[in-house]
Amino acid sequence: MARIYRNIESLKSLKYELESRGVTRFKSVRDIKDFLKKFDSEKQTVLNDTKNELDEEYHKTCIRLKNITQKKVEITNLATEKIDGQIADLQSKIDIIHQKNSLNFINKILSSVKLYYLNKQCNDFKGRKSKILNKIVQPLSQKIKIDQVFINKYESNKQILIERSAQIKIEELEFTRDVLEECKNLISGAIGENLVVKEIKKLSDDFILINDFKLDFSPPIFHKQQNERIYSIQIDHLLISKAGIFIIETKNWSKESVNSISLRSPVEQIRRSNFALYIYISENITLNEHHWGEQKIPIRNLIVMINNKPNTQFKYVSIKLLRELNAYINYFEPILTEEQLNKITSQLV
Repeated sequence: MARIYRNIESLKSLKYELESRGVTRFKSVRDIKDFLKKFDSEKQTVLNDTKNELDEEYHKTCIRLKNITQKKVEITNLATEKIDGQIADLQSKIDIIHQKNSLNFINKILSSVKLYYLNKQCNDFKGRKSKILNKIVQPLSQKIKIDQVFINKYESNKQILIERSAQIKIEELEFTRDVLEECKNLISGAIGENLVVKEIKKLSDDFILINDFKLDFSPPIFHKQQNERIYSIQIDHLLISKAGIFIIETKNWSKESVNSISLRSPVEQIRRSNFALYIYISENITLNEHHWGEQKIPIRNLIVMINNKPNTQFKYVSIKLLRELNAYINYFEPILTEEQLNKITSQLV
């Protein structure tokens, strides 16, 4: 199996973009593809799960309401008996005073005062009986009210209740889908580059793949052919082999994109990278093992199109479909030794 170094650039960019938008549920490109494919069914699953949860809550609430109502009746009865007992006790004391016929003036005054307060206390109990009972069962009454509201909503507007209860989860799903839609170019690129890596993994361990290969130049190098100064380059995949180096750019484009004149030509991009890499290798890697002189390290330009490619051929670059990739790479005869391969790899990795 080919030796692989570093993660693909589009996958890193995609991960960063998703995390910056608060989307963290995906661990791979496959997870994203599965989510988009199953979005409608996942949305329906949320609704079904919410319905089941509400059904279960409804049945539990009905049982709880019955128990709380019964408990309220029991507490009310006990409290009523207690209050009525206190009223009866006061009334008994009042009756006893009425039955006494004291001739003593002082005793009459004292009895009159006592009778006044007993009557006041008795009437107060009678007048506040309902308030006292309501206060005692208030916590239960509040629970009964809450349960009754839920039951009424469930029985009269079950579907609306389901949709409202599932709203937050549905909105999260739709937000995730919208973010992925905005990142579709990054996703497409990540899918394409991931497929290329999987394909190259099928090669032997004589092949070394560096994903997201980058070089910076200070001072910049001047590319006379394109009349520009190159400060840096980024290559999707740099494949090192005994047959030389392959600069691989991956494009997961539709037929419309292939034929679009608005998209930047990948041919110009890869030729620019080739020139910069050639300058870097010329200055940093020397192969003097051959008795005739310094060996050249072949650098080949390869654009891999996942499903669609133009019919036209171009100078200085080969364009292959994904299924043609490994056959094309294996076509070239090895010209480098194991030691030379390791030397190049060590410098570029």
